[in-house]
Amino acid sequence: MCPQMMDDLRHVAHRASIRLRPIADGDRRLLFSLRRDCALQSLLLTVPDATDDAALDAWIERRRNEKGGAFLIIEDQASGKPVGYVQITQVHHRNATGYGGIVLAEGARGFGLGRAALTELGLHAYQNLRLRKLMAEIDVDNSASIGLHLSLGYREVGVLKAHFTDADGLTRDVALFERRLEEK
Repeated sequence: MCPQMMDDLRHVAHRASIRLRPIADGDRRLLFSLRRDCALQSLLLTVPDATDDAALDAWIERRRNEKGGAFLIIEDQASGKPVGYVQITQVHHRNATGYGGIVLAEGARGFGLGRAALTELGLHAYQNLRLRKLMAEIDVDNSASIGLHLSLGYREVGVLKAHFTDADGLTRDVALFERRLEEK
């Protein structure tokens, strides 16, 4: 993220205001940069098969069209700029559950935007998708994400040992979290 955008975000540290919106063509640059960041993707428990433009366009379309899921841009209301995305995948309709995820550009972290986005994602899951529970898998070493999820009412339900193999072939332990959406 550019230094100007970081300066634009500093004033929202105490009361971040975001909007979740559908992906637009102008968001490709941000989405492509996030998806091409190997260290970030590994932290998010993902190893993309390919990161050329065609593969990334296909990834966006898969996420947009996932039945019952969500793939939305996090837009900072103060600047009007996209700063990341949220998603709900692996939706189980009968059980009304799904896996939530969030990705913020490096320069957008630490301003409360992630907290605001995950809060809105929970509302979207409950009100629009009629889910009753969101789950999250988080690398046990990702303390920022774990702290954020716990502060928003998620609870750790276990650790999956050697669950994720990163791009370097190393296995990682993954903590499993859940949040019942009916509970406030």
